[in-house]
Amino acid sequence: MRASAERLPETIVRMAIEWQMRLRANPDNVELFSQCQAWRLGDARHELAWQRMQQVSGHFHGNHLPDATRTVALLRNAEVDLTRRRTLKLLGVGLAAGSASLLLANAPQGWRSDFATQVGERRQLLVDGGVQLQLNTDSAVDVHGREIFLHSGEVLVDGADWRVRCKYGVCDASQARAVLREREGYSELHVERGEVRVSAAAGSQRVQAGHGLALYPGQLAALHSGALDPFAWARGLLIVNDIRLAEFLSEASRYRRGWLHCDPQLADLRLSGVFRLDEPATLLGNITYLLPVRIEQRTRWWVRVVAQA
Repeated sequence: MRASAERLPETIVRMAIEWQMRLRANPDNVELFSQCQAWRLGDARHELAWQRMQQVSGHFHGNHLPDATRTVALLRNAEVDLTRRRTLKLLGVGLAAGSASLLLANAPQGWRSDFATQVGERRQLLVDGGVQLQLNTDSAVDVHGREIFLHSGEVLVDGADWRVRCKYGVCDASQARAVLREREGYSELHVERGEVRVSAAAGSQRVQAGHGLALYPGQLAALHSGALDPFAWARGLLIVNDIRLAEFLSEASRYRRGWLHCDPQLADLRLSGVFRLDEPATLLGNITYLLPVRIEQRTRWWVRVVAQA
């Protein structure tokens, strides 16, 4: 099939839109430009989506685009024949163009942050004072000197004299290695080395190495050792100990796009093991060696764990 007629997955089209919006909001960000270039070079379909994106946006005054959903539809319809005449016809009457700034105002936080990762991506950074950051999948932070603002997802911080502001508090350390994660309704802190001082509306507390803390809007609650190793992802691993299958799949789903669940009657099955995050297909396949289950996969984006026949 000719490249110009290739049908692109919507996920790739949306990513092309995201890159364009992020670059227009940060035109002088050299690192962001390099990331976009790497994404375009990583797959021929990425570059094709990018070129189609430029052709469609070029027909709007000032290179303004309609909202992302409408742009995806336009690209989908124009995939086979993206001539100027056909594109203008598709853009048509009654389609209101919006500016990049308006689109970004309602965009996911990762589009508007200093540093962000996509689903399944992990990233290492070195900030002021030699403080090392690692961003987990689908995470976003702003960095102002040694002060880090965690907007979403999860970050590992290692170094001297750092501060992380999360949704429900502020974490300070003079020499520590710790992970902070935003969960539904609370922020979660685990300290691997050193000591972290937590200040929140509910009070303040010092958290020593080997301990964890949940920061809720109205309270601070100690976290005891759970079924999930909170630091393993930084080594590219998912390490679990006697975890419920439903909880395991929920954690694994953070690193892939699409739908991943199990039949309700299997939810309480328990497993332990070490899994590689960079090998999602193998990760899921290994479950079948540990439990009496099989993987039912209709598409790349739809996977269900069911009982063995």
